[in-house]
Amino acid sequence: MRISTKLGLGLALTSAVILGSHGYRQLQREEADLRGASEHESRLLGVALQVAVENALRDGQSADVREMLESLELRDPSVDVLVFDARGGLKVHSWGGTQARLLVESDIHEVMASSRVVSRFEGPEGLSHLSVVLPLRGDDGAPLGALAVVKPLDGLRQDLQATRLSALLSVLMLIAGISLVGWLLVLLYIQRPLARVAGAMRTVRGGDFSATVQPYQRDEVGELTQAFNAMMKELAEARGRLDAEVETRIALETGLRRVDKLATLGQLSAGLAHEIGSPLLILGGRAQALAARTELPEDVRRNAGILVEQSERITRTVRQLLELTRRRPTRMETLDVLVPVRAVVELLELDARKRGVRLALDSEASLPAVLADADGVQQVALNLLTNALRATPRGGTVRVSLARGAFRLAPALREREGVRLVVVDTGVGIDADCQSRIFEPFFSTWPEQGGTGLGLAVVKAIVAEHGGAVSVASRVGAGSEFTVHLPVADDDSRGEVAA
Repeated sequence: MRISTKLGLGLALTSAVILGSHGYRQLQREEADLRGASEHESRLLGVALQVAVENALRDGQSADVREMLESLELRDPSVDVLVFDARGGLKVHSWGGTQARLLVESDIHEVMASSRVVSRFEGPEGLSHLSVVLPLRGDDGAPLGALAVVKPLDGLRQDLQATRLSALLSVLMLIAGISLVGWLLVLLYIQRPLARVAGAMRTVRGGDFSATVQPYQRDEVGELTQAFNAMMKELAEARGRLDAEVETRIALETGLRRVDKLATLGQLSAGLAHEIGSPLLILGGRAQALAARTELPEDVRRNAGILVEQSERITRTVRQLLELTRRRPTRMETLDVLVPVRAVVELLELDARKRGVRLALDSEASLPAVLADADGVQQVALNLLTNALRATPRGGTVRVSLARGAFRLAPALREREGVRLVVVDTGVGIDADCQSRIFEPFFSTWPEQGGTGLGLAVVKAIVAEHGGAVSVASRVGAGSEFTVHLPVADDDSRGEVAA
């Protein structure tokens, strides 16, 4: 049950008890006042009749008494007057007085004996008739009889019923009004603010620590809201520090692993370059000389050409190894990533036309600037586009697109703003097993076509140096999609490395 409903019911019950008690006391007082007024009126009438009847009886004018009662009957037929003699016998009465005799018979002898006035309310709840019995005395004080005045209380009963109904309706309206106002106040100033706080808590439970509640009130609920906002600010700061520590740790661990791999690979590459470089240079030169001698047999010249081609391939492999392990220091600058990417696309347009492949570039307007090395971005675009053109058959399409895009270096880390470079081809695609190893050094999907397996490793190394991320999505026979994210220039998490 909601708090507004509980408080509304509580107010209704409390109001019912208080107003009901007050209304009951008011009705009791009202009834007492009405009874008193009616009794007072009847007593006054009785006293007036008592004086007149006593005078007539002392003078022996019973006819005057009868005439007086008939006159009263004409003026107020509802009032019955009865005159009893000293023995208690009914002497004179108004019309209908014989029926009222039953109401006062028990009081006649008491009144004549005690000489005091007796008033009595008769019927259910004492609201049927009011009887007033007065003694009749002679000049010497001897009892002459008694006078009874009987008045019906229909008007009093109707007045009391109307008063009770009015009081009941007033109490019910007050209870309803107080309950409604209390319910609305609780709804506006307690339930809705608490509902906003609860909604913010659910948002926080979902992982969003930026949720706050606007404090609209300057009371205890407003203080609660301000305390909640202060707590959320502290939690968000603590979460930010924790995320930064986690990102730093992941970056450090990943960087250490990468440095260890590159150190080992660097030693291997340096040894290969030293041990192979000079002999390979001599071998290539001799092969070129043999291939240039026209007097030699055709098969000798053809084999010499193969030696030259393979020597150049080995030289390229060694050079790529050295580029991977001993890259020059990057020169970070704020740049529009579209400029170096467009330069690479224009460079490869001729090669794409020779292969019969359509090469397209799409870019969003007003891309945010990135802090990057222009040569490194060009190298990334060149390696990705070269691989895409090589994998796409004649008649296919390679599409390059640039757009805004958020990314995470790891699922548990916070989301960062960046620029997304996507290279999509309609080539042969890559199976799932190869996708898991595609960025490993020396892993190639076309070794028989001369692939060294270093191009994508270089891409990942450059992107990692920029604090970005690279991923691949592909399906055999449906082409591949390589996505590179580079953080924007004003990102405050520079220097992190993707795992």
